[in-house]
Amino acid sequence: MKKLVSVSVFLVLAAACGSEEPTYTTPASGGPPDRGGTVVVGIVSDVQSWNPYLVEDLESEHVLSLLYPSLAVEQTDYHRHPPSFAPSLATSWTWSEDHRVLTLELNPDARWSDGAPITSRDVVFTWRAQTSPEVGWLYGYVKDFIETVEAVDDHTVRATFSHVYPYQLMDLNDGPIIPAHAWSEIPFDAWGDTDWKAHALSGGPFSLSDHTPQQEIVLTRNPSYFRAPLPHLGRVVFRISPSADGLLTQLLAGEIDFLQSVPPDRLDRVASRDDLEMVIYDNRSYTHICWKTDSGPMADPAVRNALTTAIDRQKIIDVVYAGFGRIAVGPVLSPFWAFNRELRPLPFDPGAARAALEAAGWTDSDGDGFVDRNGQTLSIEILAPAENELRQDIALLVEGDLEQVGVRVEPRFVEWGTLMAILDAGEADAVVNMWEEPTQIDLEGLWHSPAPGEPTFNFGRYANPEVDELLREVAELTNFAEQKPLLDRIQALIVADQPYTFLVENTRITVHSALIDGAEINAATPFFNIDEWTVDDAAGR
Repeated sequence: MKKLVSVSVFLVLAAACGSEEPTYTTPASGGPPDRGGTVVVGIVSDVQSWNPYLVEDLESEHVLSLLYPSLAVEQTDYHRHPPSFAPSLATSWTWSEDHRVLTLELNPDARWSDGAPITSRDVVFTWRAQTSPEVGWLYGYVKDFIETVEAVDDHTVRATFSHVYPYQLMDLNDGPIIPAHAWSEIPFDAWGDTDWKAHALSGGPFSLSDHTPQQEIVLTRNPSYFRAPLPHLGRVVFRISPSADGLLTQLLAGEIDFLQSVPPDRLDRVASRDDLEMVIYDNRSYTHICWKTDSGPMADPAVRNALTTAIDRQKIIDVVYAGFGRIAVGPVLSPFWAFNRELRPLPFDPGAARAALEAAGWTDSDGDGFVDRNGQTLSIEILAPAENELRQDIALLVEGDLEQVGVRVEPRFVEWGTLMAILDAGEADAVVNMWEEPTQIDLEGLWHSPAPGEPTFNFGRYANPEVDELLREVAELTNFAEQKPLLDRIQALIVADQPYTFLVENTRITVHSALIDGAEINAATPFFNIDEWTVDDAAGR
């Protein structure tokens, strides 16, 4: 889901194919000679923390993935079946006969950037942090079925699972490894108040060299990286600007070498440039409107269905995304193996939307053009990030569509940190947001009823007891064939409830300098094989 390096050997999960996995080892590093150089990457927001278990956004995770290593590397074959894995920090792994115990061998040459060895103690400490209530990692639920993680010796780790299920290796691998020798003296309950920049060590290809908040992050080659002589690059510089247009201007001026995402309506500005290369692909993401479902008018599924029916999603694709993308259907992307192929998007039908609102008691009783009930006008504040013009444009189009059926909409554009605080508190009427789907089909984090007082990605506070029960049943099944009908039912229930208006399955346009060589651009991560990139850095940055 959030992995870094690419190697040529992969491992197919036995749970997916019913066979016993062999043990694989990491191939020797090869490739072109070390050429050094710098790649400058444009990003719209700074890292939230230098501790990967305190961040909540993908931009931060992508940067931190270059510092903190993973046990294995997830491959890009997730459309056809659950993804396979290649060795990384773990050079090999084997299962017990009952498939409940996984034993991993760690690379004995792996070192942190301060020279300390990366050992099984780090893996055990990482698991403790991942499962600590004091840390409160938002993905901590993926560790629920891992009973113990033990150090057999310095370079051997043993994980025991409560039962057999398809995602055992993926769940163990989820989340990067962090340095026990440097961080274990800081109590977990003090992590939220710690300046982690002073504690940032690297076991990945690059180390933190300099950080000017809200301006620039400089990473330099980590000479202790266990895939030496990789990486080839000498530096990766992240240039921070909240303006997508500003970043694009810097790209066109040669000041930035890599933009993960260029707005489709700006494509003509780069298409004719011989010094730039474009990669266009289906992204693992969908844009949506998350509705507040626990109180107020949107607590009624009939109202949410009416709102979706009133929104012209094809117009959003045509106008905002310049024709790139597909109308989204539900919580699983349509190219994924687990998608419920019986589902169809709700139609765009303003007349039906107005009739549905009237049936729910919302009529224009005072003739002001807006529907009301019991003296209350149906008025919605819809939020969008101040840093994201595409989502702002969507909010404005939605405002126009909903006003056509008598719903008053007030768009409000909010700085990302403030927006996250509003979402965490469950206080947003509606927000134009985007989720990048993990390759693990795990719907619990978004769709299980949130527990009071616990962190959640279920920002709209959606709750459906049947969905909760089905999620529990899915988690107990041992193979994907058994899971599929339950996943289909979960998707059907969510689509019927419309806690989101599912807008667009996104297409991504990545643009980089033609001086970058060897970059494998795909939907797994923007920096899938960055340790193998080379660059002809004529500018000498």
